[in-house]
Amino acid sequence: MAILSKGNTYTSGDSVTASNLNALVDSATFVSGSNQTTDNSTLEVHSGGYLQVKDDGITNAKIATGAVNADSIAADAVGNSELADNAVQTANIADSTGASDGVTTAKIATNAITAAKISSTDTTFNVDTNVGIGAVAGSTFKLNVTGTGNNANFQADNAGGASSIFVRNNSNTGTSAIVQLVGQTGGTSYSKSLNIDLSSANNYLQMVHGDGDGIGVRLQNSNGGSGSESGSLYPTFDNKTKLGDTNNRWAQLYAGTATIATSDRNEKEEIEELSEAEKRVAQACKGLVRKFKFKGGVRKHIGVIAQDVRDAFSAEGLDATQYGLFCSDTWTDENGVVVTRLGIRYDELLAFIISAL
Repeated sequence: MAILSKGNTYTSGDSVTASNLNALVDSATFVSGSNQTTDNSTLEVHSGGYLQVKDDGITNAKIATGAVNADSIAADAVGNSELADNAVQTANIADSTGASDGVTTAKIATNAITAAKISSTDTTFNVDTNVGIGAVAGSTFKLNVTGTGNNANFQADNAGGASSIFVRNNSNTGTSAIVQLVGQTGGTSYSKSLNIDLSSANNYLQMVHGDGDGIGVRLQNSNGGSGSESGSLYPTFDNKTKLGDTNNRWAQLYAGTATIATSDRNEKEEIEELSEAEKRVAQACKGLVRKFKFKGGVRKHIGVIAQDVRDAFSAEGLDATQYGLFCSDTWTDENGVVVTRLGIRYDELLAFIISAL
């Protein structure tokens, strides 16, 4: 098997000269074809006479372990067909250091991320922009749930635990409502709203109707209007909470029966007969009954003037403020003016007057 094709061939009796000896070497060429100078599968003789690696001539067996690094691979040289199934694993993906590296939105197929791929142990779902469920997120709300039928269902099974659904406004300034319920009454305008707000300054729960000054609380059981409704609206702690306040009074109170005031002996102390001076005050109060109209009112009312009752006590050397039938409340209004308003507990006043009969 010849590897070289000689530049000069000598026969018997030929003279060896410098010229033909140089030609023997200088004009020699590699022999082309299989099993000659090369195997013609990995290495071949170029038309210019030199040796070259054939296309696809270097196989995996000819590459040393670790010999090919990132610098040895041309840009865009590795395509999808060059990657084996399951070849790219978590360890092969670089950690993101900013917004321009790692896996971007453009690399994720539509509907590719399912509920099964979202962590069930990560307690924080941090989104810097607004989120829309059922529609593209708007510019107003952080979370916008839109759709037909039952739009949103917040449900939590937390038997024996704390609050099932927890809504918190972390802002400690402003007067925005924590929860606002809005209803559409026609067209595209939302004219009915109910705001639920907690005032940190005054420690109260405020429910404000956005359609005017009327708001109602209705208690009804599953029997609807069958006449068998039952239920109670009551404070958390016994005998601790007022209904209304000095400058936030109820205008009218409608009830099927009169109020029930505790009169149990076991709830009282210092039980005494009225003194002679107190009886004289009671007799005086009997003569203080007047008819009058409230400012801005229409109908006439029957009752007493609180200042007159106070003066009747003072006339006997008694302090009316020490008696529950007389009330004096003072507060500062929204203009910074100190206001005092006097009042009478008529149930006690009537019992007081009866004692003088």
